Amino acid sequence: MATCIIIDDEKHARVILRQLIKAFLGNRLVVMESVPSVAEGVAAIKRHNPDIVFLDIEMPGQNGFALFDHFDEIPFQVVFCTAYEQYAIEAIKVAAFDYLLKPVNHDDLITMMDRYGKLTVSAEGNRARVNTLINNYRSETSIFNSIAFPTKDGYQMEKIPDIIYCRAQESYCRVYLRGHINYLVSRSLKQLEEILPGDVFFRIHKSLLVNLNYVQNYRKAENYIILRNGEELEVAHRRSEEFLKRLTRRS
Repeated sequence: MATCIIIDDEKHARVILRQLIKAFLGNRLVVMESVPSVAEGVAAIKRHNPDIVFLDIEMPGQNGFALFDHFDEIPFQVVFCTAYEQYAIEAIKVAAFDYLLKPVNHDDLITMMDRYGKLTVSAEGNRARVNTLINNYRSETSIFNSIAFPTKDGYQMEKIPDIIYCRAQESYCRVYLRGHINYLVSRSLKQLEEILPGDVFFRIHKSLLVNLNYVQNYRKAENYIILRNGEELEVAHRRSEEFLKRLTRRS
């Protein structure tokens, strides 16, 4: 059975989450300790070595992200618990972490646990994702710099400006990057479209999401683009007018 720690300054939130875990995940997950601060959370983690840490982001005194300053490696999975704050949620999603919106409901909790059962992430991989998350969250702009792509072997960190385009491949997606690198990621094209910055990436076709910074030429009559690396990609007819508007707005 997996073990967990809850770190949240709100007593009511800690009690509710503990009750939900007991009621709906009682045979899969056990709460070892529930604490109200980062400092007590660090001590609890060192005492119990949990599999999962449920971590509130906004707490008085110390932001939840301060927890990671106390660990060189992160051998536990992190599930963020947060009230609705779009910017924080987007940063969490881009770094490929799980999160639960407050008030937590049991369906989301069960879904999170199902995903946990399929994870294969090293402590080093977790640290890299945490660094991605913190750098994006603390960015002075609303545009994130890095993304964590889930792959069959774990997670791959990439700089968002290095992504040239993404191509749907059944329920997964192949990502093409600078340096003639490409690999398969465990996300659909729709999921990547929702995560990657919409002012930079455009869905030119049902199976193609393109970084507009790499578009060198648009052959409107033939309805295809030429990228800076020489590749040619088709633009769907129904997307052509909106695509042209986006290109002209950027020029």
